[in-house]
Amino acid sequence: MKTFFRFIIAIPVITSFVIAILFIVMGVYETVHGIIGVLKGQAHSEFRPGLMLFEALDIFLIGFLFLIFAIGFAQLFFLKPSKFMDWVDSFTPEWLKVHNFTDLKLILWDTVLTTLVFLCIGDIYTASGVYTWELLMTPIAILLISLSKFLIKKAKKL
Repeated sequence: MKTFFRFIIAIPVITSFVIAILFIVMGVYETVHGIIGVLKGQAHSEFRPGLMLFEALDIFLIGFLFLIFAIGFAQLFFLKPSKFMDWVDSFTPEWLKVHNFTDLKLILWDTVLTTLVFLCIGDIYTASGVYTWELLMTPIAILLISLSKFLIKKAKKL
C-alpha cells in the first residue's frame, strides 16, 4: 500500500517539476529574444524588448511557483528516510523546508503575491494610459491575499 501511495503522490510532484522546467525554459527563450531586441536597438519599436524581459521575469516566477509546489509536496508526502528525500533535502534552502500544509501555503502565497505584483506592473505598462476597471482586479487580488496571509500569521501567533 505504501508503494501505491508513493506512486500516486509522485504523479503531481513529477508533473509539477516538469511544468516548472518548461516555464523556466520559456523564460530563458523570452529573455534571449528580449536581449536580442535590445541589442538590435528595437527598444522603442512595436517589438518592445523591455516588455519581453519583464514578461520573462513573470514566466520565471510561475516556474518557481511550480518548483516550490513540487518540492513542498515531496517533503510533505514522501517518507524522510529515503534516498529521494535525502537528495531533495540536500539542495532545499532552509526557508523552503515544509513541515505542514500551512507552511507550504504561506510560501506559495508569497510566490503568488510576487508574481501578481509583476503581472500588475506589466498590465499597467501594456495599458498605455487607457485604464479600465478590469485593471483593478489584480491589485484587489493582491490586497485580499496579503490580508489573508496577515490574518493567518496573526492567528498562528495566538
